[in-house]
Amino acid sequence: MKISHSDKALLITVTGASLLVLVFFFLGVKPYQGEIEEFIEIPVITEEIVEELEEQQEDQVQERRISKTNQAYNTAQLREENKSFQDDDEIRKAIEAQQQNSVEQLNDDNEAKLKALQEAREGNLEAKREEVQAAIDAREAARNKKKKSAYRQSTVSYDLVGRTAIVLPNPVYTCDAYGKIVVNITVNDKGTIIDKDYNKSASTSSNGCLIDQAMEYLTRAYFDKGNKATQLGSVTFDFQG
Repeated sequence: MKISHSDKALLITVTGASLLVLVFFFLGVKPYQGEIEEFIEIPVITEEIVEELEEQQEDQVQERRISKTNQAYNTAQLREENKSFQDDDEIRKAIEAQQQNSVEQLNDDNEAKLKALQEAREGNLEAKREEVQAAIDAREAARNKKKKSAYRQSTVSYDLVGRTAIVLPNPVYTCDAYGKIVVNITVNDKGTIIDKDYNKSASTSSNGCLIDQAMEYLTRAYFDKGNKATQLGSVTFDFQG
């Protein structure tokens, strides 16, 4: 088989190129040195990028505002919303007024109860004072009455012929009665009253207190001496009211 010059040139060229490829391959391969670390580069946002993002956001907000401003609106709906707000405000005011009235009513009720308690206490104290004063007045009246009764006027007289009373005290009585009490007496020769008896027919009062007063005073009375061993007579007590 006869090879032409062009075929020889092509074969030489291919062979040379293959050798060069093999040489570069073996030169570029390195021995295995363990796990290969892989580094991922994180892009850093610079200040210029942040400012650009902020400007974009602001532009978007401005566009929405312009869009909302240019958007048509329903005046009837706005009136209804305003009316609703007004109604809510009126309701709120009514609730606040009701709460305020409730607080004021509670305060008024508490004040009324406190005033009633104070008036009741003052009334009880006043009644107690009046009761004590009435008791004091009654005691004073009784004391004055007793004192006045102790100095009531009375007169005494006797009927005993030929004899003179040596001691015949004028009684100061304390009885709540008045009248004339006549007592029959028997006197001995020494002038001592040895017997006495209440004379009902000659007296104008049968009050036991007056009779006892008359009998009590006669125990201290005596007369002068006489010639008779016994002599009858009487003593009259006029107790004036």
